[in-house]
Amino acid sequence: MAGGMLVTGLPKLATSAPSATMDTEILNFLLELEYLQQAFYSEATESGALAGELSEFAQAVGVHEDEHVAYLEELLGGEARSSPEFDFGDAATTEEKFAQTAFVLEEIGAGAYIGQGPNLTADRVTKVASLVSVEARHAAWIRAILEKNPAPRAADPPLAERKVRAEVAKLNFS
Repeated sequence: MAGGMLVTGLPKLATSAPSATMDTEILNFLLELEYLQQAFYSEATESGALAGELSEFAQAVGVHEDEHVAYLEELLGGEARSSPEFDFGDAATTEEKFAQTAFVLEEIGAGAYIGQGPNLTADRVTKVASLVSVEARHAAWIRAILEKNPAPRAADPPLAERKVRAEVAKLNFS
């Protein structure tokens, strides 16, 4: 009886309450990240600063990001927000700066999808789950290029929206 009282006396764990309204907000947040990645890879491939595997990476991932944007825009329909303007400064002007920025963007992207999954309705989780694995493969690929362990953990950590926005802000894009 004492054990039962102890358990029932504990505060309730926080749980999300997924809804259609929340889905729209979350999908637009993920779309914003995809717009950011799409624009970054577009600028990088157009800059001509990349060669070899980094150029191959930027081109292949750029195509994927284009497809992710189109997919999320289709899911959101008329509720999809427009892409903001981005200023990447010199982040895509050298191979080293590009690779470091791509590393951060891909880690953030995977973490954002993982972090938002539990907040989506079951239908929307199912629809965006396939994007998570691709984001993780992007992160592993850029990690391998940078000679970092492509799978450093047994599970990737989820990132809350505020953490994602803080990490993007550290990149100093306008």
